[in-house]
Amino acid sequence: MAKYTREEEFKIIQKIRSLDAEGKHDEAYELRYKLPLPPHLAMALKDTVGAEELKNSKFDLSEANEAYGKDWLAL
Repeated sequence: MAKYTREEEFKIIQKIRSLDAEGKHDEAYELRYKLPLPPHLAMALKDTVGAEELKNSKFDLSEANEAYGKDWLAL
């Protein structure tokens, strides 16, 4: 997945907020997938929805893969 600077992430977050404010929730939700999911949230989702569901999602798990190792969803 793409690596973003903090400024780029901030601009994406601003766009998400703008889209939500305009009622364009589907577009805002899709844009959220561009940002890496923080490792602690990825682990919480794994515990909540299961590894298979998370693997099949659109979430960018690159930071979790770096933090926990590439096989963390198999454990």
